[in-house]
This record gives sequence, C-alpha cells and structure tokens, in this order.
Amino acid sequence: MSAPQSSGHVLQPLHFPLWGSRLIEASAGTGKTWTIAALYLRLVLGHGEGEGFVRPLMPPDILVMTFTRAATRELSDRIRARLIEAVQCFRGEAEPAAHDSFLRDLRDAYPEGKARDTAAWRLDMAAQCMDDAAIHTIDAWCQRMLREHAFDSGNLFDEALEADESQRQTEAAQDYWRQQCYPLSGEVLEAALNVWPDVHGLVKDMQALLRETVPAAAGAGSLADCIAQTQAVRTQTLQGLADGWVGKAERLLHWVEAEMDGRGALWDKRKLQARYYTDWFARITAWTQDPLNQPLELSDSARKRLCPEGMAEAFKGSTMDLLLPTEFAELAQLLHALDALPATSVALRLHAAVHVQQRLLWLKRQAGTFGFADMLQRLDAALAGDNGPALRASILAQYPVALIDEFQDTSPLQYRLFAQIYQTADNSLESALLLIGDPKQSIYGFRGADIYSYLQARAATEGRHYVLDTNFRSTQALVDAVNQWFVQAEARDGEGAFMFRAGQSNPLPFEPVNANGRKERLMQGSQPMAALTVAWDEGADEPRAALSNDDIRRRGAEFCASQIVQWLMDEGTGFAEDGKPLQPMRPADIAVLVRTGKEAAAVRRALARRNVASVYLSDQDSVFASDEAQDLLLWLRAVATPLDGLAARAGLATPMMGLSFDELAWLASDDEAFDARSEQLKELHSLWLRLGVLAMLRQTLYRFELPARWLQGMGGERRLTNYLHLAELLQSASAQLEGEQALIRWLATQIETPGATGDAQIVRLESDADLVKVVTVHKSKGLEYPVVCLPFGGSFRPVDGKAAYLSLPVLVDGAPARELVLDYDSAQLAQADTERLREDLRLLYVALTRPRHALWMGLAPMKLRSGKNCANEKGAAGYLLAGGASQSVAGWRASVQTLSDSCPHIAVVDLPADLPVPTRYVPAGALPELADAPLYDAQFDRRWGIGSFSSLTRAMAAPSLPVLPVAAQNPAEDERALQADSAGDGVLDLSAITAMPLTAGARSDAAVWHRFMRGPVVGNFLHDQMEWLAGEDFALQAEEDPEASEPLAARLLRRCERAGRKEQAADTLQWLRAAVHQPLAPIGVSLAELGQGDALLPEMEFWLPAQRLSAQRIDALCRQHILPGQPRPSLPERELHGMLMGFADLVFSHGGRYWVLDYKTNHLGNEGAAYTPDALARAMLEHRYDVQAALYLLALHRLLQSRLGDGYDPAQELGGALYFFMRGLDGDAAGMHVLAPPLALLDGLNALLSDETLNPEEMQP
Repeated sequence: MSAPQSSGHVLQPLHFPLWGSRLIEASAGTGKTWTIAALYLRLVLGHGEGEGFVRPLMPPDILVMTFTRAATRELSDRIRARLIEAVQCFRGEAEPAAHDSFLRDLRDAYPEGKARDTAAWRLDMAAQCMDDAAIHTIDAWCQRMLREHAFDSGNLFDEALEADESQRQTEAAQDYWRQQCYPLSGEVLEAALNVWPDVHGLVKDMQALLRETVPAAAGAGSLADCIAQTQAVRTQTLQGLADGWVGKAERLLHWVEAEMDGRGALWDKRKLQARYYTDWFARITAWTQDPLNQPLELSDSARKRLCPEGMAEAFKGSTMDLLLPTEFAELAQLLHALDALPATSVALRLHAAVHVQQRLLWLKRQAGTFGFADMLQRLDAALAGDNGPALRASILAQYPVALIDEFQDTSPLQYRLFAQIYQTADNSLESALLLIGDPKQSIYGFRGADIYSYLQARAATEGRHYVLDTNFRSTQALVDAVNQWFVQAEARDGEGAFMFRAGQSNPLPFEPVNANGRKERLMQGSQPMAALTVAWDEGADEPRAALSNDDIRRRGAEFCASQIVQWLMDEGTGFAEDGKPLQPMRPADIAVLVRTGKEAAAVRRALARRNVASVYLSDQDSVFASDEAQDLLLWLRAVATPLDGLAARAGLATPMMGLSFDELAWLASDDEAFDARSEQLKELHSLWLRLGVLAMLRQTLYRFELPARWLQGMGGERRLTNYLHLAELLQSASAQLEGEQALIRWLATQIETPGATGDAQIVRLESDADLVKVVTVHKSKGLEYPVVCLPFGGSFRPVDGKAAYLSLPVLVDGAPARELVLDYDSAQLAQADTERLREDLRLLYVALTRPRHALWMGLAPMKLRSGKNCANEKGAAGYLLAGGASQSVAGWRASVQTLSDSCPHIAVVDLPADLPVPTRYVPAGALPELADAPLYDAQFDRRWGIGSFSSLTRAMAAPSLPVLPVAAQNPAEDERALQADSAGDGVLDLSAITAMPLTAGARSDAAVWHRFMRGPVVGNFLHDQMEWLAGEDFALQAEEDPEASEPLAARLLRRCERAGRKEQAADTLQWLRAAVHQPLAPIGVSLAELGQGDALLPEMEFWLPAQRLSAQRIDALCRQHILPGQPRPSLPERELHGMLMGFADLVFSHGGRYWVLDYKTNHLGNEGAAYTPDALARAMLEHRYDVQAALYLLALHRLLQSRLGDGYDPAQELGGALYFFMRGLDGDAAGMHVLAPPLALLDGLNALLSDETLNPEEMQP
C-alpha cells in the first residue's frame, strides 16, 4: 500500500500535458479551482501541440467530478465565468487582469485574425452550453451512466433513486427479527438476546454493519442453525482446550510449591507470592471443570507471570539452573487460544448482516428503488461483466477526458471505476484522467474515503505527479508557521509527518509550500498580530498535572471566548491596507474550529455569557437531534388526536409553544378554556388532512404567533430555522407515507437515530448576520476565514474496545480494500488507533490551513480517563511536537517552546491558572444609519392577474367578498349556490363549508348517493377520489366479490379513512362502483370500460392568455349558443386581464372523438325523480356551468388544434362536454347533461381571447 516517493513537477497550467493519467497534488489554498478552470479552457480550445489533447472538446465531452452538489455548482459557475472572461479577452473587449499572465499568454498563442476569432467562437459556444456541462457528483454520474447505457449495464429503466434508505434498512432488520428470532426459544433464544436485547438493538447494529462488506457465506442456514453450529464448534473447541488441564494445573502448583520450599532463596517472593499463585491455579482448575459456562479469568499480572518468560524473570538464580515444566509454555498457548476464540456474537451478527442485506435488496426491488451504493456497485459489476468492454468504450467515447476533483476522498470502489474506464497505468494518448486532490486533507474515512486508494493511484501514475506549490490564501508569516509544524516532524527520524514513511519510501511526504502573501495586514495596535499563537494551559492545580477532557473543554472555551472579546473591543485590532483606514475586526471575521458537538456547545455558552452571538455549522449536527424535533413530535401527536386530552396538553406544554405556567394551569383546570384550544387543534387537524403537514405547521406558526415570540430571545433564529427545516422534511416524508400516525412514527424513528437520513437533515445556517462561526473541522474543509481559533488543538478520541467493529485496511489482489473485524484483539485495536492518528494528523492540517491571517491555538497537557500521565503523544499535535514519545507536563511545555523558537511567527502564551472574568461585548461603534428606501416609479400593468371560472362567478355567491387573482380553485367552489341572497348580509357563513348531514325527507332505504352527506367539503372529497380512480383506470369491480380480494377497493377504503371519513368509506365505495360502471350518455360506455383501453387525461390543466376579457361578452356568447332563451344569473361586471386557467376533471378519447367530463355532486333532490333532464339543465344554468363548459371546450379545442394541426376537424373529432351529476345515477338522464360543441361559440371565444387591442390611457401605474 505504499509507493516510492517521487518529487512532483511544479504544475505550469499553460504547458501541463492534457492526455494520459496524471496526479495533481493541490495543497490547501494553492488555487485548485482556478487551475481546473484553466485546464478546462485549454481542453475547449484544443490548446497545446504535444501537450494538448488530440482534439478540441466541448463541455458535454469533459467529465468533471467532485463529491458534493455544492462543489459541482461552484465549479460550474467558476468555469462559466472563466469562459466568459476568456471570450472578452480573445475578442479584445477586455484586457486580462495584471496578474493573469495565463490568460494573456493563452490569447497570444492564437494570432490575431481568423485563428483568434475561431478560438473566441469556441470559447463562446462552450460558455453558452455550460448548462449541459458534464460536471457531476460521482453518484449523479453513476446514475446517468446506468440510465444512458441501460442495455450495456443491465440496469432497469423503471427504477427510482432513493436518497435515504434508513427506513427501508429498518424495515429489513425488523423483518429479519420476525422471521429469524420469533421462532427461537430456550437457550437458543437466550443466545440471540445476548447479542441484541431487542429489535432496536438489531436495527442499530445493522445500520452500522450494512456499510461494510460481509461475506455471503456467513448467512448460510437459519439463525437457529447458525447458533447451534456456533455453539457446537465453541463447545468442541473449549472442551478440547480444557482437556487434561486439571492434572496440568495440579502439577504446576506442586512444582511451584516444591520450588518455593526447596529453593525459595532463588525466587523473588515479591513477584511470586503463595496467596496469589494458589488462587491462579485454583481459577485454572475451576475453569477446566466447567469450561462452557465460565471464562478463564486471570489477571494481567497472572498472565505475565505464568509463562516461561515471566517465571524466568521471577527467578533470581542463573537461568541455566531453571528447568521449567513444559506446561508453562502450554499454558501460554492455552491463553492465546482462548483469546483468539471468536465470540458467539460474531457469527450471529454476520448472519444477520447477510440476511438483512438480502432482504433490503428484495424490498428495493419490490419498490422499484435503488440507493447510492447500489449505483456504484452496479456500474462496477457492469464494467467487470461480459458487456464491460462495450460499456467502457461507450463511456470513453462520451467522456474522453475526466477531471476528478477532491480525489483524496475516493473510496476503493470509486477508484476502481475510474481505473477500469481510463486504465490509469496505460497512460493513453487517446484519453485523459486527471486526478486532483490533496492527500493531506483526506479526512472522510467515516464516509468511506480511503487514503490507500489515493496512494494506489499515486503508484499507478509514478513519474506523472504535479504539485501546486504556492498558497494564495494565507499570509507569508502564517504559511511559514504552519509549514514549521510539519517540517520538524518530517525531518525527525521515524514515520514522517503523516506516519507513512517506511525506510526510504514515503508515499505521503510533507513538502512545504510557498506563499503569495496578502495585501492587507492584521494589526494589533502598532504591531502585526502573531501569525500563530499557542495558548498553553496547565490548569489551576499545584503541582502541575495533566488535565482531563472536561477541564480542557471548560477552560479552553472560556479563554477562547475572552480572547475573542478582547480582539473585538480593541479599536486598534483590525485589518490594515496601504492607503485605506483600519478596518476593525468584526465577529464575522472569526471562526472557532471544534471536533465535537460538546466542544461547540462549550464555546457557544462561553460566547453567549459575553454577549457574543454565534452560529454552529457541522456536517454531523442533525436537525432531528434538536429540541424542536422533540417538541414537534409532541405537537404532531396533539394535532393528530385533538380529542385526546393527554396528548393535547403535552403538545401545548412544549417549550416550543411557550405557554406560561399560569396559562397551562388554567387549561388544566378550566374545561371551557381547554375546549377552545381543542377546537384550534381540530382546525389544524382538518388543515393537515386537506393541505398537508407543511401547511398545518405554517398555520401553527401564524395562529400562535410563534416567530415573534421566539425572535425576542437569543437563539430564536435557530429555533425558527429548525422548525421550518423539520416542516419541510416532514412534508417530503409524508409523500411516501400513509396517514398521520405513519408520519409521527417516522419522526420518532429519526429522533432515535439522528444523522441516518443523509445531508438533508444537517442543520441549516440560521442567519448570515455578523456572527462568530463555530465550525467543525470537517465542515470547514474548503473554507477560509480571516482569523481562526482552535481552542482544543490537542484533543483526540482514541479507538478503544467499545467499538462495535473495526474496518482495517488490507490488500486484496494488490488493490486496497477493507477488512471487517468484529472480534478484535489488542494488535488489531492498536492498528485501528494508528489509522485514527494518521487521519487526525490530516485533520489537524486542515484546521491549521483555514485562516488567512492568524491562528489562536489552545494546547494543554492531557490525560485519558482515569489515568494520571500525559497522553498528548496519542494526538496529532503531540505527535508533531515530539513523535510518539511520552513526556511530562514540563516536557510538553518545552516541546512547544522549541517549536516557537524555530519559527519567529509562532508565539507562546502561558494562560493563567484562574479562569478569566467574563467581559460583556459591546460593539465599538454603532452601525451607519440606513438610507431611506428608494421609491419604485417604474410603470407596469397593475390589472394583470390570473383568473378562472370560479373567479368569474364567485361574486354571485357572495358579492361582498373581494375577488382575488388566485392561481387555482378547488372544484367544490364551483358547486356553491350562486343566488346573491345566499350570502345574506354579506357575512360568509362558515357552516356552509362543513359537511351537512342527511337532509329531511331522504329515505333510509334510498340509494347511497341520495343518503350521502353533502356540501363543498364532501364535493372536494369525492372529486379527489374520482381523480385518483382515473389514475387507476377506474378499475373497480362492478360488484363486490366476497370470495376474492380487491386491492383497489381496499386502497380506496384506506384513502377514505386517511381523509377522516372512515364512517362513510363503505358508502363511498358503493357509490363510486356505481358511478364508474354507469354507461355514459351519449357514448354508451362506462368510465371503467374507457379505462381498459381508451386514452384518459385526468385534471387537464390549461392556461389561456386574456387581454381585457369582458365577462359580459362571455356571458352574451353563452346565452346565445348554450340553451338559448332560458333564464340564468348574470355574470358580474368584471374584466380579466392576464391569464385564464383551470383544470378539467377528465378528458378522454373514444371512437375517434375527444370529450371533456366534469363531476358534479350537487344535491337537486332526495330521489332519482328529481334529476330529470330539465332539472339538470336548470342546475347547469343556475350555477353557470354553461360558462365553465364553454371554457373547458375552448381549452380542449385549442389543444387539439395544436396537436393535430391542419388535419383537425372539430365537427368530427370534438365530441362535447359531459356534466356527470353523480347523485342522479338513477334519474331519467342517468345523471348526464350533454353539451354538443357549438363551433360558433368556440370561434367567438377565440376571437375574444385573441383581441389584443388595448387603450393606452387605461394602463394605469
């Protein structure tokens, strides 16, 4: 896994070879993105003869890959901007910046005239097609390859990407528990429960193990078989090991006793005391007699003594005189064999991992989904399969050049994909693979990144290494100071700065970088601030001793916060630049880097005590771990069950709601007050059912005035941001879940396992105000800040025996891989901790290279848990200071001083024993007064809006209501009574919106559609079900079959229940069965028959431009052509100027003709006799459905004109409008009112809509 060290060439962007495989090492701040953009320009131009690619390329041909969506956006924007800048330069429209010699030299490589004009044209074309640029994350690219090369890859077309598999993983683990653990009993069950006490333990264990590769053979047989076999092997092994040890232990005891009696003077009795060794041999004897039920428990001192080496150490005479029984060596072998004996849990956990993985794959196949890991594995398998050469050739033809950014974060599988496609070792002239990254910043091991994959690529590109050697981020002084940290470790004997040196080989050396420097300087009074300050803290105890983690965290946070306040309140501390006034340091100039949430919380508390506002940014901080998530869980339960007093009170009592103790006490004692709150919850519940959880949670904010109350206190922005973030995640999850309780269970699961749902749940930045940023080191990668504090610079978390498993680097067929170790020994644990330290060194490098001007770094002598000695050498900072040597407190202080003495830009400050007294931060000066907002005096058409049939007729129902330009209207609003007197005195009767019970006179034996509740809400509900059934091709059976299940009917019943209509579910099913099997006049076929073969288009949306469209002119046309001579209400005087939109319930084709159908649930009477053709016609006119039908027919007419072109004949192909009054199924007209398409009406409406003549005087500002 190592390669011989080779010094890289300094990269010259104008002469860099753009073919073959090459590795570019870009240290922190050395202009990696600028370099990628520069190489991109050359690839577009085809620049360079022997150094250039074989032909010019365009953005779709150049694959640029990075590891986050944010990075792809940034890269795309930077490349686009650079292309535009180059176009302007090549066309002579702008000169390159003074420092931009690359662009100037690139332009000069093309002589003025045709060559330069052609180059400018190519750059312009590339800039214009950047929207099609192949700049992707590796996941997005894999998905694209599997989709575009589906036949070569064997990928299915109809699968969907599932970004978050946590729910499905949980389901797979629960299925394993039911299938494998439920049948167990007795000792076998006890063995399983010793591994996983309950199903939650299994789920948690599997969520970790599913990230690793587990051998399929471990899943053979059932769990019972696995337990039986494991126990049988263990029993046989233990019995074999214990065989004969009763006699051996007795012989050893007798031998030791004889030695002590006969030659006692030759033995060190401090090391071999009778009270100890008799107990040791007794323990061995006891274990031998029952090896299956009790372990052999020998202390470390016993193990050390009862071996040949230990006995020789205790013997004071000549070793030539010591003849030990062979049983001592056998005892050492026994102890080693017992230690190596795998625990029973290993086989069980591996068995579960294999089966849960298989179940997960089955669940995903059933659901037609796949995850990110599946994409990589499928593409890898496809490249290695029979169609691999064809697939590789296709991808290579599509992307002859690939630039892999952040290559140090690559996993073994990801690198294998690149190597298979681009054949890294071949260094072909016909393709290019440019690997760009910095191994010193490989810090994402927990996400699968593997530094050994980088080292493998480094070996494969031997001799083709390039470096960016100039830092453009930091000052010269700071670059020198950071270099010194690593140079001294690299120069020391041993493994080098990053612990990869072995003899003369060092695949990851530290090479110091140069500095470009900065114009501005950070001043503290009249002197520049020290580039790197080490704040050494020895605590308050005398004599000086190592500090615990808690002490370091508490003291480091306080000193760091005090230092920040001192900077901010010192008017002489700020940024100076020649010819400009000093810019005082602001909170936004400062970042505090931490490793853990505990460290972040300590720093933020210390800052808050000093009145310094801060924000926390982390890649691991889940919004589901916030207080708001817990409060929202209680609130959702309260809203979902508003009649449950306990749930309602729990929801109202959350800190999120902020009710006072007095009000809570009042709610507990006053039933009337509690009933009022219950009514609020009922209204919110109704809103949840109709519009979704997001709408309900936004109404909660509004009705309880939560934002105003939250923002009054510190942390209010954080609370509001978390609330809105959780509301979005809940709305997204609700699309995949059925019902409120499923959503509540989902939220509870996320709270139990925060962080399992990927990037979407990472807390968001609540504000971009002037705040100190508290950032995890991982999150800070790629970012920079003027000033950085690293208060816990020496902290680390060693790998200990509590780890559920280890993932250790190994070589498989010469390629890096990972070995899963569930039952590890001390050597494997030490190896894992070494890998941890190596990554910690890279993490420290990232931290030290974030600032532009200054770094304040806290260090302290540190002890581990109950230990007393300093353990700093186990951390990255300690290793860089003194290698692996242990030192005293004074020794570590001396090492820090040695570092400072070796570099003039590193200062050391000894912190006082006493904690600083908090000083309240008061900003040095008030912010400048805000200027008055400028008046907006542009002219625009204020009458433009969006209208619909409902907005044209609404005022007939309630003339006092304002007419608003709403985007859409619910179908139920079309069914309100249109008489002007129904609004009474202008007050809207809210009771009209609720469902009304059975009307007087309806017989109990009447058809279900006559008995069914009525009202606009019921109309909405039935429309929703018909819309859904249209999507299912109206495939309800004509009659219920008791002998066979009907999945569609069962789903309809569940939909009714979720809509809060469980009591009406059976009636709804009966009614809709009849409706979809009712032959439709005049075509004579039912909706169910149409669904079997004819084209159906539910909820056809249309938008028609309208220029000063008069409602009266529409009214006149409808009166002339639809049921002429019959009375109807007049449309209100109104003009529509803008867009006319709507949704037709159903458009279908039958017999070569196209029809529009609208469902109506109007109540015309209590029996079928009330639904005569004349009654239907009167209802059409009373509610002005004639206007609605005219608009729907016009929309269909225009659609057919646009799609069928000149061959469209409306007389033959436009069927008409069908108005299906669903309560009249048993009436004379079978509930159907048919409107033939009056072509003169359509021509008239077309003429109205096409009238674009406007009166300029009427365009009012």
